[in-house]
Amino acid sequence: MKEAQPYSKNERAEKVVGFRGDKGRIDGIVIDLPAELGYRCPVCLNEPSSEKEGWIDERLEWSEYNGFLWCSVCNVDYPSSLCQPDINKAIEIYLKCIEDANERHRTINTV
Repeated sequence: MKEAQPYSKNERAEKVVGFRGDKGRIDGIVIDLPAELGYRCPVCLNEPSSEKEGWIDERLEWSEYNGFLWCSVCNVDYPSSLCQPDINKAIEIYLKCIEDANERHRTINTV
C-alpha cells in the first residue's frame, strides 16, 4: 500500500494569515471547489487529466491557511490571488485577503 503524501507546511503563512477554522479544518460543507470559481494552480495550471464534459478538476483545494489554495499536484500552498487568471479579480482577492488578515490581527491584539 502506497503511503499518503504529507501535506505541505508553510510556517510563515501560518504566522502571517493563520489557519482557516480550527487548525485548518474547514467546518461545514464546501459548496464550490476552487476550479469551479476560475482558480488554477499558477505553476502546473492543473491541466485536466480527463476530457469528459462537465468534469471538474478537484486537484486544487482550499488550503488550511486563510487566503490560500493547495495544489495536490505540486503539494504547495499558493496565495489565492496568484491562482486567479483574471487580473482584476486577482487584485480584489488580494485586497480582501489583506483586509481579513488585518482584521484578524486587530481581533487577536484586542482580546
